[in-house]
Parts: sequence; C-alpha cells; structure tokens
Amino acid sequence: MCGVYGLIGYPSAWGERILTAMGEQIRPRGPHGEGRYLEPGVAMGMRRLSIIDLEHGWQPLKARDGRIICFQNGEIYNHRILRRELEACGAVFRTASDTEVLAHGYDRWGADGLLARIDGMYAFAILDRDRRELILARDRFGEKPLYYSVIGDRFAYSSDLRTLAALPGCDTSIDALALERYLALHFSPGRQTIFAGIQRLLPGELLRVSLMAPGAPERHRYFVQSLGSSRRRSDDELAELVEQAVNSRLIADVPVGVFLSGGLDSSVVAALAAHAQPAIATFSMGFASARYDESEHARAVAVHIGATHHHFEFGGDDFCSLLPRVAAALDEPVGDQAMLPLYWLCREAARHVSVVLAGEGADEIFAGYGYYRPFSASPGLRGYLQRLRAGTARSPRLARLIDNSQPSSPAGFPLLTDIPGRAALLAVNHAEDSPDDWEQGLLTWLDTAADPLQRASAADLATWLPDDLLVKFDRMAMAHSLEGRAPFLAPELVDAALHLPTRQRLCNGASKVALRRVARRWLPHSILDRPKQGFVLPMRQWLGDWLERHDGAASYLAEREFPGFDMGALTRLLVTEQAESIPRERLVFALVLLLEWYGGVLESIVALRDAYGSD
Repeated sequence: MCGVYGLIGYPSAWGERILTAMGEQIRPRGPHGEGRYLEPGVAMGMRRLSIIDLEHGWQPLKARDGRIICFQNGEIYNHRILRRELEACGAVFRTASDTEVLAHGYDRWGADGLLARIDGMYAFAILDRDRRELILARDRFGEKPLYYSVIGDRFAYSSDLRTLAALPGCDTSIDALALERYLALHFSPGRQTIFAGIQRLLPGELLRVSLMAPGAPERHRYFVQSLGSSRRRSDDELAELVEQAVNSRLIADVPVGVFLSGGLDSSVVAALAAHAQPAIATFSMGFASARYDESEHARAVAVHIGATHHHFEFGGDDFCSLLPRVAAALDEPVGDQAMLPLYWLCREAARHVSVVLAGEGADEIFAGYGYYRPFSASPGLRGYLQRLRAGTARSPRLARLIDNSQPSSPAGFPLLTDIPGRAALLAVNHAEDSPDDWEQGLLTWLDTAADPLQRASAADLATWLPDDLLVKFDRMAMAHSLEGRAPFLAPELVDAALHLPTRQRLCNGASKVALRRVARRWLPHSILDRPKQGFVLPMRQWLGDWLERHDGAASYLAEREFPGFDMGALTRLLVTEQAESIPRERLVFALVLLLEWYGGVLESIVALRDAYGSD
C-alpha cells in the first residue's frame, strides 16, 4: 500500500522539487519511506506503507534490465501464482514483492494481458522506456484512487487530488456538473472531479501517455463488468468463492484485523478470517443510544468466532471535534455521515494492526439495500422498460443519473435534492438536455442488465461504491496509515453474485438471500436472522450542536464561501433547517462537509504551491 505520483514534461529540477512536495503531502499513505525514478522530462515517485516483503519491497521495481519501471499503490492478491508462471517463462525475481510481479508481468504479457490476469486493488504506473510510454491503470471496482491532469503539453498523476490542484496552470474552478451531482448524491461520480482541471481514472480503465506528446493521453476500459442473463450457483460454489475471497485478502507480512459491525457482511468476513487466523483482532464502534448501537451484536459474533475483540464508543462531542479533521483527510468531498466514526475506528485499529478487512461491496453484489425492493418483482427488464415508456410502471422512471422525475438514482437511491431544489442553491444551473459521455456510457451499460434488480444494483456498483463507500474506506484508513481491504470485491465473486437469479438476491422483502443461506455454515441463526439495521447516526442532534457552537447557521455561513453557490439561498436553507431541528439531515451534513472541505483544501493548495515554486 502506497501513494503514487508523477510528472511528464516538466523541467528536471522543478519536477524533482514538485515530486518531493507531493510525497510530503501524502506521507500518511506511506509513512515508511519513499521511492522515485528520474530522467529528463520524467519524475515518478511513491510513499510506502510496508505490507508485503517489508525488507526488500522498495519501489520502483524493474524488469527487462531496467527498461520497465513500476510503481504501485495497492496489493495483488494472486501475485504468488503469477510469479510461478513468470518464473517458468524465465523471469528472474529479486524480491518477494507483488509490485515486481507487475513489472515482469507487463514485460511478458503487455498491459492488457497483465490486467486480465491480476486480482487485486491497485493503481499502478509503469514506464516503458523502450516504447517511451507511461501506462496508468486502476483496479476493476475502484478500491484505489488515481487522478490525472493535463496542463498544456504537460501531464501529471497522483493518488491525491490536492497534489494536482496545486500545480501551476491547473484549473481549480469548481466543475458545475460535479457540484450538481454532489448536491443530489453527496458525492460526485464519474470521470470528472469537483475541480474542472482534474479527472479520475475510472475503475477498470487504462491510460497511455506518450513521453513525446504527454498532453494527449489515450484511455480505454480494459474491464467492464458483464451484466445479462442470470446463472444459478450451488451453495457449495458460492461458499467456496466467498472463502477464497476472504483467504486471499489475508495475505500480509504484518498483523491483519477485521471491522466487525455485527451485520451479515462483516460477520461473514470475520468468521472466515478467524478460521484462517485464530483469535484475529476485530474492531467495532458503538453509540450511547441503543437505537443506533449494534455493538452487542458485534460482541456476540466475536465471542462465537473466538476473535480478540476491541470496542469503542462515539458521541456528539466526538462529532464536533472530528469533523474538521475528517474534512482535512479528504482530498475530494464526500458527504457520508459514517465517515466520522469510521475515522475514529481506523485510528484505534491502527494501534493494533496494519491491515483491516471489511464488508464493503456485499450490499451491491448480493442486493442488500432496502431501496432495491421496488425492482425485485418485475419479470424482466424489457417489459419493465416498456412499462416505463408507457408510464404504467409502479417504480419511478429512473432513466438518468440524477435528473429523473422522481428524486432517485437508477439504483433507487433517494437523492438529497430534486431538480428545483438544486437549481435554488446553485448560482448557475448546469442542467443539460442530455447526459455527458460518462453518464451516457453508464446508462447504455445498465440497459444490458437482465432484470430491474440487476440494473439497480449495477448502478450502485458503478457509482455509490467507487465514489462514496470506497473513497470513505480508503481515505479514513489512509489518514492513519492503515490498509483497508474488501473481500466481497474479488472479481469472480462479484460476477457470480450479480448474475444470481433475482429471487436468490432479494425475495419477499428478504435481502441477500443466497449469501444469508450459505452463511449458516459459519454463523448461528441468531446472528443471521435479525433484520439489516444499516449505519444510522443521531445526525440531527449532532448537526444542531455543531451549528450552535458556531453561533447559528447564519454566523457559520458568514465566515465561509463556496464558488457556485447562491450563498443567500444557502443561508436561508440552513437557517430554516436549524429552526426546524434539521429535518433534511443528509443534505445539511453534505453541505457542512463541503464547506469544511473547501476551506481546508484551499489551505493545502496554497502551501503546496509555495513548496512547488516555479521553473
């Protein structure tokens, strides 16, 4: 686990100075040291969090007599299998690092052949000195971040958005469409980030940058998750895939633990991890109010599996003290309320382990969210779409990402704002008659689904998961130099679960039917039969306390600004919300987080620009 960053087309002395400052900015992602590669016009670097081959796994790692230079953020879980295959072909390894497997794998199979073979979470940069080409790639489901910016005839990439925003010439104006999506979803999905001059590499995407023309990178999707006809799986097959996924994510040369909420997903991960590593450390977060607290369920699971359990409690005072720190740990805004207790939990877990496993991804692939229920009764997508066009479907028309007649995403996810609500807050309304290229591609892919439930959960797999849940998990863990892993995102498991028949995913109001059934092999009925609680927090009270500590909503906003907002309309909204005890808590939290984030990110950008200097 590391942070990677680099520059193409910058003068050597200036590029090296920028590289140094970039590394300092993302030091928490890799506190154990740095690595770099420099040649005229090329500056590549990384910060390392040592997880595999602690002594020798320093990057860059090379192949083809030093003509292939490789940096990686992440882990390749099947690296030992690939190593044996490469050794049989004559590759000579100098370390036990998974990153060296990437270098030799690229040399042997090329970029597409390598990416077709690896199972992992990664964002890697490979310099092919013979082809004079830089290859960037991001994992299939977006576990690891990778941003890039084209500034004239120069190119830059990084694991952290702020390091690019500070580059001279980078357009840091707020992107209108990204802001509108944030107001609807509390995150901004897709290729475009909140800053106009910075883009994300999408999950499953590869970027080729010619050293001769770095201002014209070429990108393509090397992986698109298949949708379509359902395929039955026996319980034995499904159980084996889950077991393989968890066991593969336990590989490490450092202590590993599990985040355990007491719900189905994390309990399955913890039970299988404890079987492989007896007395494994588990970590849970509780709350003072029994209405929101699941900690007793987590303790019960921990006792059942023989884990070494650690429990912590989060309260209102913690919310007010941590909100600025959480905002500062984010390189892009995500208004997810669960970030604050997760930040606390990561901090405490990092005192005991260097790697944690969690249940992210299970709800998307096995259909665990309550808002999927309207999509589970339809006999087929074709008939469903016909009824939508005829206006006779019971479910709302969800043909766009956020601009639907009902305020829901294609997944059925309830939006924070409807179209008029967003227009009222924005100084300039971005609303378009047609989707942008990314959204159009998303909708075209969703329409290959076999049924409405598969379409809805696939929508979350491509948006909510990579641009909210995995951002939250990665940034909160990395703020404490902790590596987070998601076993349910093993590619074979994702494919199997998405293609299960609808009734094996969601039936008669029961969610994750198949997973719940096979989990009886590892967990007792008392744990499996209770309803999904979800991660709900007493946000109305906490947000009210936050605004009162700042002398009310009007005083709070008087000291803050955000380009693109009608600040008068925003003030009226927050004053009204505070007076009415904050009924729209999701929206208010997203707005407060955005304002806190923006103030902090501006300070970071100013400091970085001073460190970068000029050529």
